[in-house]
Amino acid sequence: MKLLNKGIYILSFLLLSIPFACTEEEDFSIIAGLDFTVATLNADGTKAGVLPTTVPGDGRIVYTVDFGDPAVTDDSDVFQTSGPLVSYTYPAESVTYTITVTAALDGKEDVSVTKEHTVIYAVEEPETPASPIEGTWKLSPTAGALGVGPNKNDVSWWSNGTADVATRACLFDDEYVFNADGSFENVLGSDTWLEPWQGTNPEACGAPVFPHDASTAATYTYDAAVGTITLNGKGAFLGLAKATNTTQLTSPADAPDSVTYLAELSADGNTLEIDIDYGSGWWSFTLVRDVPPVGVEGTWELSPTAGALGVGPNKNDVSWWSNGTADVATRACLFDDEYVFNADGSFENVLGSDTWLEPWQGTNPEACGAPVFPHDASTAATYTYDAAVGTITLNGKGAFLGLAKATNTTQLTSPADAPDSVTYLAELSADGNTLEIDINYGDGWWSYTLVRK
Repeated sequence: MKLLNKGIYILSFLLLSIPFACTEEEDFSIIAGLDFTVATLNADGTKAGVLPTTVPGDGRIVYTVDFGDPAVTDDSDVFQTSGPLVSYTYPAESVTYTITVTAALDGKEDVSVTKEHTVIYAVEEPETPASPIEGTWKLSPTAGALGVGPNKNDVSWWSNGTADVATRACLFDDEYVFNADGSFENVLGSDTWLEPWQGTNPEACGAPVFPHDASTAATYTYDAAVGTITLNGKGAFLGLAKATNTTQLTSPADAPDSVTYLAELSADGNTLEIDIDYGSGWWSFTLVRDVPPVGVEGTWELSPTAGALGVGPNKNDVSWWSNGTADVATRACLFDDEYVFNADGSFENVLGSDTWLEPWQGTNPEACGAPVFPHDASTAATYTYDAAVGTITLNGKGAFLGLAKATNTTQLTSPADAPDSVTYLAELSADGNTLEIDINYGDGWWSYTLVRK
């Protein structure tokens, strides 16, 4: 009986054990939870990376990744890995591919999974080069900058003279702005040159008249190959508003929506020769680029204001003497003197026929008179501007800023004692249009305020 019970017990144990052993074999005969992640690895979208995984993970598994490029015939788009990411670069085009990952492990059946991956090829647009005419332009402040005649470049009927640059200053300061985004602007300020067809007779400066008042948005197209500029926008114009492609306007209301000009850009890119055939004649305009000044480069004058020059015991202290408002007129021959810093490093005192003379120069009482050597611009001079230190050095006997008598050691008592070099403290304003000049002459300081012309 004990033997029988023991047999039943053993049989029961075996029977209970059989299904348990079969279940364990089933769980480990397959590779479970195969999946993979696809990532785009470059900016243009063509490089894909694949990272296979299983759940649970097993570092013995070998994954074969087929990136599914149909253009490949040598399996160069197939890679094997035991876990690290593998990558492949597809052709530069937008296409959907089927990626297959197969997992293999000795003693187990291979398992595969597929996914579609779409390459979205992002073509990087080449940067659009800046238009050669981009920037701000004005009529050249010279004789012949605008004129009219029977043929292109023939201004025999009329052209402006030198005096017109001042008389028509409200025209010569008008700006023609070609923006980087293709927009165009007429920047006329508070006044421009008006003619009878605009309601002003005789012609004169006056408030801009619609639609030639920049109140309408405009664009431009520059065709360098053909040599044309087209302005799109009612009232947009170059030079003179009345010149169109068919006529000279007799009423602002007749302004066209578009005007095309012949345009020739100089080799240095700073001059535009503009011509327009209006039907019975040609208008010609010479525009120059409004180039921002570099440092102190350019022409300067004493500020026509009280306190523009003065002297005192310390820097910026003019308690001993400074000019008043009336002196701007009384000493006009001083206030129109020009101090010219040229781009090539040369310097000029442009004094004209007269400047302010003092007893040490042989004029008593002081008054306007012909410049006295060597302070008469007869000697070549150069300049050095050190923005970091804040100094301007003039090299050349007789070269000066403000008053010739102020040097780095003394106030001259004779023109013959003029030094070969003078250094001034110089502070340039943020907008680049004002220069505060100071010089220590030993017993005191002279201060000058110069403004860009």
